Amino acid sequence: MNSAVIGTTVLCMLTCPGVLSNLLIILCLVVPWGGEGQLKGSGAVNLAVGAVAGSNALLCLSSTLWFLLALLNKCQHQWACKTILYILVVSMNTSIWFTSLLCIFYCAKILPAQSSLFFRIKKNISQWLQWGLVVSLVIICMMSSYVIVLDVYPSNSTLYNTTAVNSSGADVSQQITTSVFFGLCYFFLVALPVGLMVSSCVAILVYLCKHVRRMESGSSEFSSPQLESHKRVIWMIATQVFLYCLCILVVALANSINALSSMTVNAILNLALCCYTFGTSVNCIVRISHLNWRVSHLGKRLTSYCSLLWRGCLASYQGNPSASGQNQNSANQ
Repeated sequence: MNSAVIGTTVLCMLTCPGVLSNLLIILCLVVPWGGEGQLKGSGAVNLAVGAVAGSNALLCLSSTLWFLLALLNKCQHQWACKTILYILVVSMNTSIWFTSLLCIFYCAKILPAQSSLFFRIKKNISQWLQWGLVVSLVIICMMSSYVIVLDVYPSNSTLYNTTAVNSSGADVSQQITTSVFFGLCYFFLVALPVGLMVSSCVAILVYLCKHVRRMESGSSEFSSPQLESHKRVIWMIATQVFLYCLCILVVALANSINALSSMTVNAILNLALCCYTFGTSVNCIVRISHLNWRVSHLGKRLTSYCSLLWRGCLASYQGNPSASGQNQNSANQ
């Protein structure tokens, strides 16, 4: 029981930064800001960043809840376990797809139009991004429903292998159908968005690196804010690709080592997901200019409110002794 308490405490400490940082992004995007001029950002970008932050917050929270249920052996209620696992699978897949759509949006915005088709895509990319977020969410929710249909064995499985088909009497055709179904789910939910994200990021990095070299070696006609903006995008995309590849590497290594127990693998996977969600939120806050401004402005507001509250508490505390002294003198008289 002591190990369970220690594991629960450590997981809570790791989960809180990932959840709170993504909720901070959502708060900064939802709260209305007046008089900020050009720091409002694109509506499509704000929607995509908010969708990524929301899915990452749900991913971090649901993965921790799933691990705690397996750690404390509290998975007697099958529908509760299926609900948590469904939220986990949906949030994981939406995080991948939303990040991929955001990278495709930046790719269409940054790369120059070489053909009429790409020019049309570039012109209407904001509307396509909004529709892409909605359509991908609906498709992911439908394709992830296998978690509800199939049996769940959380005590004998890991975080990425938590569903199984009760195939005691299943024939070969049913097994083939199940394999084809899971193969299609893996392709559409994982492989396709990852391929789109990596290809978009590589195209953006190659173009921006060449463009920055030309700007640095050219004349001084280019403004430094434009150069800094390009460098900020380069660092944001490179950091995001590094975080994603590191998370995938940890997941692959944890699943490939047979000497590790299922509980240890679950702990490693949950740690990787929490660190990935927290790193993604920090990357967005630091590299996206209008989001960075909003977070800093919100911090200044909270600091001023806390200072005013502290001054009010000090004033009331300093006024209470005199009032109590007057009441005591009147009682003595």
